[in-house]
Amino acid sequence: MTLEELRAKVREWDRQSIGSATATSHYECLLNQFDYHAVREWRVYLPAEDPDFAPSYLERLAAWIGNVDDERDQKLLLEYASCISFFSHDDFAALYSTALNLAVIPWVAEHCGVDLSAGIDKFQAKLRREIHCKTWFCPVTDSMDINEFYKVNHLTGIGHRPGFATLQMLAEKAGAPSPGIAADLTAYMANPSLNPVQPAPPLQRLVLLEDVVGSGTQCIDAVTWAVANLNVPVLFVPLILCPNGASTLSDEVARWGGRLTVHPIIELRRTDLLGPERQGQQGWPIPKEAIEDLATRCASRASVNMEIFGYRQTGCSLVTFSNTPDNTLPIVHNRSRSGNWEPLFPRVHRD
Repeated sequence: MTLEELRAKVREWDRQSIGSATATSHYECLLNQFDYHAVREWRVYLPAEDPDFAPSYLERLAAWIGNVDDERDQKLLLEYASCISFFSHDDFAALYSTALNLAVIPWVAEHCGVDLSAGIDKFQAKLRREIHCKTWFCPVTDSMDINEFYKVNHLTGIGHRPGFATLQMLAEKAGAPSPGIAADLTAYMANPSLNPVQPAPPLQRLVLLEDVVGSGTQCIDAVTWAVANLNVPVLFVPLILCPNGASTLSDEVARWGGRLTVHPIIELRRTDLLGPERQGQQGWPIPKEAIEDLATRCASRASVNMEIFGYRQTGCSLVTFSNTPDNTLPIVHNRSRSGNWEPLFPRVHRD
């Protein structure tokens, strides 16, 4: 379906309600809202920069709705598009700043005993030294743009910021483990200076960050490996955390007895989900059962070799400007090898 064909359909759908007690321009209003956001917040979606896809959100929307023939399903997809949460680059810059101020600063102040008894100036000076010189900020996976996190928050002083999922994989690789990695990291934390003749203060705590945590399976091994091997307090900050991941991480916090702290910035609720993980909860302006039924009926085209409601049936309707998590429904992001499903937000897969 082309964009012009979608516009014509929308006008016709609204005309069909003229004369009724509830006559509105509902569908045209939806499309106008999408048009507004498409040239602003949703303008950049990196995977759509590939020449195989239309960079225009509205063109992708029209093709996506054209995946189904029944007009009731087409209307449902248009409604569902309004329930998909898109996190833009600007949104992530705000999340980076919020993570430092809401999660990191109180945690550091608590762990190093900073208080206001000596006055505000000394409090701020000591807290700044602890954050900039004695706290190590690293990503779990390369999905988390740690370089931007450092720049948004004007963090300086630490030259290396490795991904801990890779470190843990190398350290515990089946058949060829590298136990010396933990020792090397401990040595680096003892003197993180890039200048061999000018030592730096030891790093006394570790902050691990990840952009989106769904079930927690992609990050939990790396986080717990860091806690077990580095002998420093660890704060894990998921910028966006799903309910089943929250449950997994809560169990780990209890297991490590104070050595691990988890502080998500945005925590999704079960009312935000679709499929079995929503556990019957509602919370949307459209019936969730209808979307679930449509996703199930389209599974043979959109969910080939994937779970209908995303990885581990998480049931997200979540997109970031850099990619769509595999915890989101495949009807949103997947293009099967047969190519007979047009995604709204094409995903770049790791495998």
